[in-house]
Amino acid sequence: MHRPSGCKERIRMNTREQDGISGLRHYLEGKRVVVIGNSESQFSQHLGARIDAYDAVVRMNLGAIRAPEHQGSRTDVVFTSSEKLSAAMIDDWFKPSWVVWATPKREKMPDLSALGERLVLHPVEIWEALHARIEPARPSTGLIALNFLFQHCKCAELAFAGFDFFASGTFYNRKFFGLIKHPRKASKPHDGAEEQRVVADMIASGRVRNLAQAD
Repeated sequence: MHRPSGCKERIRMNTREQDGISGLRHYLEGKRVVVIGNSESQFSQHLGARIDAYDAVVRMNLGAIRAPEHQGSRTDVVFTSSEKLSAAMIDDWFKPSWVVWATPKREKMPDLSALGERLVLHPVEIWEALHARIEPARPSTGLIALNFLFQHCKCAELAFAGFDFFASGTFYNRKFFGLIKHPRKASKPHDGAEEQRVVADMIASGRVRNLAQAD
């Protein structure tokens, strides 16, 4: 299996990383958790109040709240793989209790030391197992978050919204940091069809639901 560069010596987590992951799992245990993706299509769904009713709200990367009536109004956990998202931006945009660096490319992580013990490193071996299911594509940050919560946390309930597997594009790609991208190109290097298949398996288990489709 291909392993991202820089990861060969980091398969075993050190004690601090293990404590961080354990702390996050403990925080989420028994909670009703919802993961909010960054699709453009979410801005017609009016799910904000239902999102806010969950015990913990998870967001990703540059997906700051721009329309609370659709996205909800708070963030408890942020999963990020963005080199552009600084600790100051995370606190300004999200004010989260926890932040997870999602990619195994630790050398790409910006200086997030100001987050202190709120910062957690997503385990490389969990990423590799997920990657093996969809390779050669790499898992998106949203899929990494859902997979971690589904496979490795004891949530009382797990739901998601704002995912359409790149059909409508990522809402912030054309707005921030001068990134002028066509939405259809935003999924690379990810595979929306493969990610949808993985999430469909989660839904079929009865342990995950799509909030946009739930009664």
